Amino acid sequence: MKKIALVFLLMCSVKAFSQTEKGAVLLGGALSFQTTSNNSSFVLNPNIGFFPANNFALGLTTSYNYSKQGNIKSNQLGIGPFLRYYVGKTQTKPFITTEAGYLYNKVETPLLESSTNGFGFLIGLGFAAFINETVAVEGLTGYNYSDFSDASSAGGFTMRFGFQLYFNKKNYNQLKTNVIGE
Repeated sequence: MKKIALVFLLMCSVKAFSQTEKGAVLLGGALSFQTTSNNSSFVLNPNIGFFPANNFALGLTTSYNYSKQGNIKSNQLGIGPFLRYYVGKTQTKPFITTEAGYLYNKVETPLLESSTNGFGFLIGLGFAAFINETVAVEGLTGYNYSDFSDASSAGGFTMRFGFQLYFNKKNYNQLKTNVIGE
């Protein structure tokens, strides 16, 4: 237990660097899996973005959602832009985010297979807790809404946890020096 506490204190003592400065790139996402009796789901949300201005990121997010309830299987794919605005200069940076995008959903039952297209959006608040200059553990919570052409719309509360890699000019040059030897 003492070793875990020491590692945590060392991680918290790392200075905040310029991860969200103009020109930086972020790459990462979130992953979740849930299973109960006769029900399972798997969600993957990778993303990539860049910072055209300090603390302001824009990029592309994708999503894959697989769920199975008994004999009913559902596969949902999504793609669209996201915007983020980070606040503060500390190691844990809160952010405001929004996502919007195209959704495709395919449902399979033992007797029927159907698919539909739709639109979805998310608006929420999150945090990026930097472990070091490059890696952050992220959490996000917000309102998620989806509307499909041949199905009823749905909205509700969502939570995500994941990792992001932040590359700025400083850590890119360090990586280049260490790997290539320039």
